[in-house]
Amino acid sequence: MRILKSNPILTILNSYLVDSPQPSTISYLWNFGSLLGLCLIAQIVSGILLAMHYQGSASFAFASVEHIMRDVNDGWLIRMCHANIASFFFMTVYLHISRGLYYGSYRSPRIGVWVIGTIIFFLMMATAFLGYVLPFGQMSLWGATVITNLLSAIPWLGKSLVEFVWGGFSVNSATVNRFFSLHFTLPFVLAALVAGHLFYLHINGSSNPMGTTSNADRTAFHPYYSFKDIVTVYLFFVLFTLIVFYAPDKLGHSDNYIEANSMQTPASIVPEWY
Repeated sequence: MRILKSNPILTILNSYLVDSPQPSTISYLWNFGSLLGLCLIAQIVSGILLAMHYQGSASFAFASVEHIMRDVNDGWLIRMCHANIASFFFMTVYLHISRGLYYGSYRSPRIGVWVIGTIIFFLMMATAFLGYVLPFGQMSLWGATVITNLLSAIPWLGKSLVEFVWGGFSVNSATVNRFFSLHFTLPFVLAALVAGHLFYLHINGSSNPMGTTSNADRTAFHPYYSFKDIVTVYLFFVLFTLIVFYAPDKLGHSDNYIEANSMQTPASIVPEWY
C-alpha cells in the first residue's frame, strides 16, 4: 500500500513490520521476541486496570486485592491474567535468552541488542519482585523482608539501606506504597528499552541458525514471518487460557491467600518459581 511508504509514521512501522528484510533460514525459535512484546503489552494494560482498584497501603492492600477478585466486574479474570502472564513472561524470556546464547546472537554486530536485552531482563526481575509484594499476603510480606534484607550484607551502609528501602524499621505501608509506584512506572521504562532493543536489531537484522550475516538471502517480514508469529501467538493463547481458566493458582503459592501477619512466619518462605 502506498500510504505505508508515504506517511512518515507508517513508514517506520512499515520498515519494521512489513518490508524488514530477515534471513530466510530463521526458525520458530526466533518467534519468542514477538511473544515477549505481546506479554509486555498485556501486562501494562491489565496492570493499569488493576491499579484503578488497588490501594497501596499495608492496611488495605490485601483487602483491595480481595475486592478486585470478588466485587469488580471480571476483576478475577484481569488479576489472574496479570499474575499468570508474569510467569509466562519469564518462561518465554528464558527461552529467548537460551536461543540467543546457543546461536551466538550476542556476538558482533549485535552487541548493542544483547546489552539492552540484558538490562531489560534485570529490570524485569526487579519489576516482578515489586509486583509480588503488592498483594501483601504472607508470602509477599516475608518474601519482601528476606529479599530486601540482602542489602544488609553491604558493609557499613547495609542496615541504613534496608531501612531506606522499607521507609521505616520493617516492611510497612511506606514500603508497599513505594513498591506500587515503582511497579507501575517500570513497565513503561521497559517499553522504552524494548524500543531501543528493536532499533538496534533493525540496524543489522536478526541472526540466523547458519551463523552467517550475508544480505544475499533475505525475505520480507510480512507475510512470511508475520504469519509464522501468529502460529506461536495462537499456541501461546491456548496454553495460557488453559492455565487461567482451569489452574489459575498453579504457578503461585497458597500462603499468599493468607493476609500478611508480621507476628507469624510461614513454614517455608519461597519466592515465585522464576
